[in-house]
Amino acid sequence: MLNRNYLFNITIFILLASLWGLSFIFLRLASSYFDVISIANGRIFFACIFLLPFFLFSRIPSQIFFLFGLGLLNSAVPFTLTSFSAMHLPASYLATINSLVPLITVCARKAIFGTSPTKKTGFAVLIGTLGVVLVVGLGPLRLSEEIFISCLASIGAAICYSLSGIFASHFFKNKSLIALSFMSLVSAFIVLTPINYFTLDEIPDLPLEGLYSLAILGVFCTGLAYLLYFQVLKFFGPTASSSVTYSVPMFGTLWGVLLLGEVITWQIGIGCAVILVASIVIFQGESRV
Repeated sequence: MLNRNYLFNITIFILLASLWGLSFIFLRLASSYFDVISIANGRIFFACIFLLPFFLFSRIPSQIFFLFGLGLLNSAVPFTLTSFSAMHLPASYLATINSLVPLITVCARKAIFGTSPTKKTGFAVLIGTLGVVLVVGLGPLRLSEEIFISCLASIGAAICYSLSGIFASHFFKNKSLIALSFMSLVSAFIVLTPINYFTLDEIPDLPLEGLYSLAILGVFCTGLAYLLYFQVLKFFGPTASSSVTYSVPMFGTLWGVLLLGEVITWQIGIGCAVILVASIVIFQGESRV
């Protein structure tokens, strides 16, 4: 029998996947007005503004230096790598490479701590990645130096997410979720702001539609989502929580159907079913019931 605490955190997990899936919609809208780095930095800015009042009234942990390091690993570096990859790779490839996070997490935990997953969990991780491929659909892509480097950058971002999840789960188990979220985003903002400044040819216009998109991305899909992510990570652990990357493309597709009138194909339906089965198996093998 599942207890209330478990069901509560499953609900948090689903809400997190839904918010990150929704971010695809507003990324499309924001991309009509801003460049990639400006979008990444803008959403972080709004997320920091959203979290600042909560952070000021929360218990600030003493390990500020380590929290800053976590922020670099969890936000600044992967956001920058993903921003670069997005300039050359289709969204389907980005989503698929991002779905390698659970697989990398399993391998990293084995290498660092000697923690081996069950056979069922290992198999489910591989199947979940296949489900993402079915959902997003990988089209033909001509290999070039830019494409190759972009793939490496995207894989680097996935490695950062995996290591940051393991790091946070191990060393910040009982720390404030607000402090973790805020410091992670502030460090990303500090790193990305000078990059954003030097990559701008000219100061862009700030249309209301674009600002609304960035605000929603920042407040809901980044600030609130980070709070939910660290709660899921705290309860389920790094492997099970990283499986949210399977569900993000699925929810992105569902939001596209609801808001943009996109069509669900049989391939997407099968992919979603595979993702759900894989996620259930991973939770059974890794989470605490």
